[in-house]
Amino acid sequence: MAQIRALDALQIVVFRDASVLRAHVRSGVLVCAFCESANLGGAALVPAPTAASLRPIIRELVKKVSVQSGQPAGEVRLKLLSSGASEFGHLAETIIGELGFVQVGHAHEEFATEAYFYTSTGRLRIASAGESAAEMREEAAPKRKTRVLVVDDSKTIRQLLTRILTADPELEVIGTADCPSQAEKMIRELRPDVITLDIHMPEMDGVSFLQKYIGEFPIPTVMISSISMEESTQVLQALEIGAVDYIQKPSFEKLDRMAPLIAEMVRTAATVKVRRSAGTKVSHARIQSSAQLNQSVLVAVGASTGGTEALRLFLSKLPPGIPPIVIVQHIPPVFSKAFANRLASTCPFEVKEAEDGDLIRPDRVLIAPGGLQMAVQKGSRVRIWDGDPVNRHKPSVDVLFKSVAEIAGSKSIGIIMTGMGRDGAAGLLEMKQSGSRTIAQDEASSVVFGMPKEAIRLGAAQEVMPLDRIPEKLLSWLEQGRRVQSQG
Repeated sequence: MAQIRALDALQIVVFRDASVLRAHVRSGVLVCAFCESANLGGAALVPAPTAASLRPIIRELVKKVSVQSGQPAGEVRLKLLSSGASEFGHLAETIIGELGFVQVGHAHEEFATEAYFYTSTGRLRIASAGESAAEMREEAAPKRKTRVLVVDDSKTIRQLLTRILTADPELEVIGTADCPSQAEKMIRELRPDVITLDIHMPEMDGVSFLQKYIGEFPIPTVMISSISMEESTQVLQALEIGAVDYIQKPSFEKLDRMAPLIAEMVRTAATVKVRRSAGTKVSHARIQSSAQLNQSVLVAVGASTGGTEALRLFLSKLPPGIPPIVIVQHIPPVFSKAFANRLASTCPFEVKEAEDGDLIRPDRVLIAPGGLQMAVQKGSRVRIWDGDPVNRHKPSVDVLFKSVAEIAGSKSIGIIMTGMGRDGAAGLLEMKQSGSRTIAQDEASSVVFGMPKEAIRLGAAQEVMPLDRIPEKLLSWLEQGRRVQSQG
């Protein structure tokens, strides 16, 4: 059970166990730090602070959280509560910025006397009247484990997935099923938080089974596939129906490399709210542009989790006559070709899996091949090569965006969409600094608000908007660019 601990002035505390830190803030600043990946946090209370007193305390607090969590200081996030003189809070914000730390929240309550900080969640709030100690302890209690149902007809795969998922402290496998009928019964009885689902099974395939249960039980589902050319088409269908993500079936030889990715994917899937309308056909009318588009601009797009559907909806709204578009979607080998072919069948312009030396030209969309890096180079061509992973990915959005910033500069537009992690955020910032216009998908329309959130935090996004508005904003920029060019 979480403990409520009083915080004394000028005391720096960090707790590994879930705790509620109670601070009496009358005239000063409460600096709170937490590391989300480790569910660990701490705080320091500084009455009537000065630059000389605040600077070493902030440094020491971040250092302690970093050391105890085993994470770099860059993973530590700070929140502030200032009471009394507002300049104290502004002073703390300035020092945090100068030290290069990340601040994610600041509240100023002139008459605040008592505040509570939850070390395991990073929540900071002002005390409300009538709260009991039991209520606060319950709120600060550690999160329950994510409950996973594994559905696969292979006993070996069920055992491998169970081994991978149970090794993660945040996950537990509550059951395994070898066929849809058994899985359906377990879904009704156990109500799992996440399902991992095979494609080839007896009774019915995984895509048909997903379509059968997703309307009644909108449970986040990760498709497990061997990612052959045949299965890649079925995975795309599953994503359109409502599956959150996909991953290749693990093997004993690749277990060490794939295990952390599978666990991370399942943890992320648990945070996704599956729309009950998944699987229904929705009309996405193509935008009719009233003016000729500026085709001298290069559009670069990056996405990850949820990106295959986001890109499909984005491209389906664009009319013919678009400028060249280059895309990195985190995707396995083989799968990218099927993805490009599927998009090509519905778009009024060319969509293809990129090959080394492909020409970047209007009315053409080039999608980076899975397992390879892609960059633009002089001469309006793309370079494809088997480089090292960047941000754990190949293809990497950062690799593409940084090359666009260097080669195209202000004659480019960058768009970052849904996805976990931070790949693409730094590259989008470089694009903006080189003169590009930039867009980040908003939280409400993102399946996972990881990559866009990081880009926004860095100040890389000129515009933040829902997915369905991004095509309209892009076309408005391209129309304006054409008019300006014509007037010139």
